Amino acid sequence: MPTTIRVSIRLPYLLALPGGNYKTPSVGGSVRLTKRSITNTDGTPEARTEASTTFNALPGGTASDQERRRHTEAEKLLRRINHLLRWYRVKTGQATIIELTKAQAGAFHFRSTRSAVGLVGDSELTYQAAAFPVLASGSLAKMGAALRTELSRKSEPDAAELNILDARYALSVGRFRESVLLCWAAIDSTFVRKFKGLVNARLKDHWSDGRDFLNGPDFGLRHKMTTGLLLLNCKSLHSQPDNFWDELSESYKLRNKIIHEGQVAQESEAERAIKVAQGIVRIVAALPDN
Repeated sequence: MPTTIRVSIRLPYLLALPGGNYKTPSVGGSVRLTKRSITNTDGTPEARTEASTTFNALPGGTASDQERRRHTEAEKLLRRINHLLRWYRVKTGQATIIELTKAQAGAFHFRSTRSAVGLVGDSELTYQAAAFPVLASGSLAKMGAALRTELSRKSEPDAAELNILDARYALSVGRFRESVLLCWAAIDSTFVRKFKGLVNARLKDHWSDGRDFLNGPDFGLRHKMTTGLLLLNCKSLHSQPDNFWDELSESYKLRNKIIHEGQVAQESEAERAIKVAQGIVRIVAALPDN
């Protein structure tokens, strides 16, 4: 008989829901909610909701195999919880109830139903949030000088860079869909602006309808990024290293599904969108102005 393992986390709040199992078929399986009491650092008790699910342990395998299994099952549980939280947020109208990142979820507890050697049970798994960099005193002086220079120009920061920062913040607080959309707002603004400048500069003495077509919506964004950019600058995003085009294409498909079909996004997909947006900004910055 296989050993059953329960993986659980304590939510940072108490949900106004009866305990029990809640099926989550759209993301697989179910999640069980249980009311638990914790003791705060000041000694006062506080009620929280525990969310958990079970899976059958697979005996054997290396330590790396067992570690991968823990991560896989933790991510499955988090997808089910976040699916439930999205519906709970809508049904209760509580805007402050948002999806959780892996770091915000705290410790994932694995407990087996019986003692078993070499299984993923009876352990914990935690994820660390990204840390803010601490600047040394010399770097602080340089940062102060750089900031004074920018302020003296009486201009605003680039919208694309601000959008990426907003996307990183949205990721950190569990707003994964918003993070993806903010990234694509950054990509649209920075790439399309540069592409239009190249078209107008290289084709300024040519047929205006041709320029309008290349700059218009009928010549799609991914066509601009590949064929269009290759003809204008002998450079195509399709040929970028490290599977950059594949990552971009997957993120672009998700962006369209979010906009047109109400698709949700996962934490890893928001991370990918940020990586793609940062890559586009870097590539565009290296392109000539004309």
